[in-house]
Amino acid sequence: MVNIVKNLVPENKYGIKCPNMMNPSRIVIHNTANDASARNEISYMINNDSETSFHYAVDDKEIVQGVLENRNAWHAGDGNGKGNREGIAIEICYSKSGGDRFTKAEENAAELVASILKRYGWGIDKVTKHQDYSGKYCPHRTLDMGWDRFLKMVESKLGNNNNESVREEKEVDVYYKVRTQKHGWLPEVRNLEDYAGFENSPVTDIAIRVSRGTVKYRVHVKGKSWLPYVTGYNINDITSGYAGDGKPIDAVEVYYYTPSDIKPYKKAKYKVNDYPYQYDNEIANGQDGYAGVFGVNVVKFQIIIE
Repeated sequence: MVNIVKNLVPENKYGIKCPNMMNPSRIVIHNTANDASARNEISYMINNDSETSFHYAVDDKEIVQGVLENRNAWHAGDGNGKGNREGIAIEICYSKSGGDRFTKAEENAAELVASILKRYGWGIDKVTKHQDYSGKYCPHRTLDMGWDRFLKMVESKLGNNNNESVREEKEVDVYYKVRTQKHGWLPEVRNLEDYAGFENSPVTDIAIRVSRGTVKYRVHVKGKSWLPYVTGYNINDITSGYAGDGKPIDAVEVYYYTPSDIKPYKKAKYKVNDYPYQYDNEIANGQDGYAGVFGVNVVKFQIIIE
């Protein structure tokens, strides 16, 4: 997939652009009806005082994110309906004139859609169009060219795993998300595809799951102590679904337990901020058994099983 650039709406404009926390349940496809690049579309959206907003703009070269997926955007024309309050809005650029730039932008959008579907565990039925919510003929050029054609393009991206190489049967994927003091729970990350965190906002809670085997983990609350280990992955379960108590953390410790049919045994390789990677509970080579530095806020977290 092409590069994703973040140019997010600043907090002082949340009230206009994305005032509500959101648990997304669908994707809403739009065409910009313009010939501007993704960067220009997002910049214009951020800098004007209109309520109109959207999560992603996609052109022929890159994807630009303007709104966090856990905040709503105003794009579907259905007020506080499911389009605006539960939809991840994707604007496909260069739809006014069409041509090669639009064709490539639409293909890049299909890859983004496939990636989001995989991340949330959704099916193709979660891909909707602006027209479904307000009747507006949007995404206009995509509709002209055939909506079913676009859905088949997304399905093809799902089928070939976003053009990645075929994954080994015994490979272990790790999925994780964090909650920050300023932004709440952020979108899920897989392996080292990104990091979990947001700029300089302290992380308060972490949730981790694996595709094979089991994992247990805990966090150290800044200025206090280690919290109990947890093994779950449910941000609505404050007892065992995630590690944290809503206060800034400064260290993380993770154990991975390899199932018997995977050999050699694997370990959790993880880090916080820009510190060196830590392996499980390894205390050697300058490591201290956990990732982080007591007294320093965790703002970024990454983990892979290898």
